[in-house]
Amino acid sequence: MKGVVFVEFLEMMDRYYGEEVTEKIIEDSQLESEGHYTAVGTYPDAEMVSLLTQLHGHSGTPVPELLREFGLFLFESFSKRYAHLMAHLNDSFDMLRRIDDYIHVEVRKIYDKTKLPTFSYEDVNDTTLKLIYTSERKLPDLAQGLIEGTMHHFNQAFSLTRENVAADGSHVIFTIEKN
Repeated sequence: MKGVVFVEFLEMMDRYYGEEVTEKIIEDSQLESEGHYTAVGTYPDAEMVSLLTQLHGHSGTPVPELLREFGLFLFESFSKRYAHLMAHLNDSFDMLRRIDDYIHVEVRKIYDKTKLPTFSYEDVNDTTLKLIYTSERKLPDLAQGLIEGTMHHFNQAFSLTRENVAADGSHVIFTIEKN
């Protein structure tokens, strides 16, 4: 997993739980990297699992909810850091439709050899979009937070439903309806 994700996760913990909690979670996680991440580095997925497990133990918040919250945080951060990538996108659905053919293309220019989930879509009607998520990392809760972050960014009221096509979370259909 790319270091930028770890850097942002630690930033989220600092902001929401405090620096002392972040340091304790890093220490208790017994990470090979010792929690020293660079945005361009690549680190084992197991380190994120360990950080999430420790944060769950500290906060009592279920891991799926922590991932969703992280997705919201990550979108907010990325929307500021990479505002130029979003400048010409018209609305939330425009952005969600362009994840694979535009956003991820640009991400790969910055973070070479990164493993990204794939997103395809189906326009149901003018107000409803189905977004199909596929990933070997099985992080649909993170994807959900990013989707929700997109909708909030464009000030769009919405409802979201989720259908797990694969029980392990590797294939999920999100149906987003603008209200």
